[in-house]
Amino acid sequence: MDYIGQIIEGLKYALPAAVTGYTTYYFLNRFYQHEEQKQIILAKKDLRKHGLPVRLQAYERLALFLERISPAKLVQAIQPVSDDLHQYELALIRQIQSEYEHNLSQQIYITDKCWEMINTSKNATMLFIKQVSEDKNLKNATDLQRALIERSSKEEVPTNLGLAYIRSEVTELL
Repeated sequence: MDYIGQIIEGLKYALPAAVTGYTTYYFLNRFYQHEEQKQIILAKKDLRKHGLPVRLQAYERLALFLERISPAKLVQAIQPVSDDLHQYELALIRQIQSEYEHNLSQQIYITDKCWEMINTSKNATMLFIKQVSEDKNLKNATDLQRALIERSSKEEVPTNLGLAYIRSEVTELL
């Protein structure tokens, strides 16, 4: 009996100590988890606060890119240096590529879907220029310039779709 008494006596001290230890561990663990979540939330909030202006700037730059490669504006910015229609077509396409390469780094700040729309708009604009330049009635670079302006005013140009998508994403951000 003496042996069982000692065990019971030991359990009187060990059991409350174990319960107290477990309770302390449980509450401290929850406290640290809560603090960690709070830190993550604060870090994300800080990132949004400082990251939003960078993202908006990327959207602004890409909107400017699409404006610059819009056929009507492009032909106003890039004047033909000769009468050669195909040389002028290549100059316009090279300018689009140059503008695109200048803005490549912006893709890390925008959504993948938006970047796809930018690429699609760029490629469709280059195709638009090629299609217009294939018109057999065009004799020289000036004719191509006029034809691009006319078709841009009559038809929906591909850059407008990209701009509309950028606007919708920025609206969601704000």
